[in-house]
Amino acid sequence: MNRLRPARRGGTLIELLIALPIASLLAVAATATLLGSWRLVRRAAASQGSTRELRYAHAIFEAELRPLRARDLHTVADTAVEFDALLGAGVVCAAPRGATDRIDMVSADPADARGLSWASSLQIGDALSLWRTNGDSMTSLVEHRTTVRDISWLSACTASPWMVGWADRRTVRLTLADASPSSVVVGAAVAARRRTRLSLYRSGASWYLGQRTRTGGGWDVVQPVAGPLRSPDQGGMSARVLDAAGAVTLRLANAAAVRLELRIDRAADGRQPTRRDTAAFDVVLRAESAQRAR
Repeated sequence: MNRLRPARRGGTLIELLIALPIASLLAVAATATLLGSWRLVRRAAASQGSTRELRYAHAIFEAELRPLRARDLHTVADTAVEFDALLGAGVVCAAPRGATDRIDMVSADPADARGLSWASSLQIGDALSLWRTNGDSMTSLVEHRTTVRDISWLSACTASPWMVGWADRRTVRLTLADASPSSVVVGAAVAARRRTRLSLYRSGASWYLGQRTRTGGGWDVVQPVAGPLRSPDQGGMSARVLDAAGAVTLRLANAAAVRLELRIDRAADGRQPTRRDTAAFDVVLRAESAQRAR
């Protein structure tokens, strides 16, 4: 005797025609959600990227410009800021007798006798600021600005009180580019500077903020700092000199601060137009600020 088996039933054509549009709608909704999330991630990444680049540029300008004096500025324009960047400071421990174009110097940091903690080690052609006596008066000093003509390491100044606490008692003898009829003051500070330029430069179709230094009579290869920024025609960078009252001035000698604006485009996400991020800030020259505070 054969038992009756329940008949297997598949979907009908009508049910299939109803299910397909519903599945398509669900797939479209899921795709739209995923695309929306992807665009949000891209937009957030673009915003974070542009903010990060602007922060890098801001930090570089702060580090390089804040220790400067007005006389250290050479160019302040919309595409470049050129200045004598501070490398470090030392102390004159001796002045060789009979020579007005040489000094023996140690680092200003007792824990670093060779000055290796400076922004960079000294090189021929670097600028120096040192102090000499003004005539016969030891109480009146004048700043003498010159450049380095030769560098040699030696063990000197061993009897000088300025060598107490220095690690290996090594000094650097600097031959200056020019001599002075007045005497170098032993114990006075020596500041070393190097010509530096922060400017917009083009690489391919994009513009970046780059840094270059001048050594040995020529500029070295540009080092990228931040970017890509907007082009000069689109206001990628602008720089103005401010005086002590905060007013814009064209006289670098009156500079108390530098006002900078940097502009960068966020990466486009395909739906919204390109957005622009801007960083505007003032860098107060520390030396000028200290003078105003007194």
